[in-house]
Amino acid sequence: LNDSVMRAFCALVTFVVVAYLAELMVSRAIVPASVEGFLRFQWLGIAMVPAAHFHLSSTLLSTTGLLPRRRRFLVPLGYILGLIFLGLAIFSDWLVTNPVSNPLSRIPHLESGPVFPIFAVYFWSVAAASIYNVWRARQRCITRTTRQRMTSTLLTYLAAPLGVFPYLLITGTEGQDIIPLWLWPIVILGTKGPTGCLLQ
Repeated sequence: LNDSVMRAFCALVTFVVVAYLAELMVSRAIVPASVEGFLRFQWLGIAMVPAAHFHLSSTLLSTTGLLPRRRRFLVPLGYILGLIFLGLAIFSDWLVTNPVSNPLSRIPHLESGPVFPIFAVYFWSVAAASIYNVWRARQRCITRTTRQRMTSTLLTYLAAPLGVFPYLLITGTEGQDIIPLWLWPIVILGTKGPTGCLLQ
């Protein structure tokens, strides 16, 4: 509990697990009425992953001796924005709306609302900033061992955003019967990536 890197890492893993757990509950739901509830609960993980992702990158950068000046304010701001998006996902239809069941793939998902493009830009902008922070931390490493560890971290750092971003909101509509082929490699990378992160 006294290690800032471990606290940030635990926060990120917790939100990723929540997203995967909700996805599992959706796939096992027997009552159709409960599907929408689980899909909206999944946003507890999806909305908060960017903030935790940036938080972890900030703590990694701080371990190299770079003081968190702007990052000291950006980390709490990220969590506040995450809570705002979470509220929009759970209590309104501005971010996500009616659940859609894909008849062939049988993957229920929500439709995107008017605010979803803003969330998508926020999500990937924060992911890019987080990766840049880890790259900066790698550049500041002095010993070969720490540089190797930071390189492994950098290579696996896309796992969380790739694994939890709701791609079906931009590809899956009522008129679309199958999941696009380009989506499968991304899903596989996002699913296998967290294993690598945890093993490290």
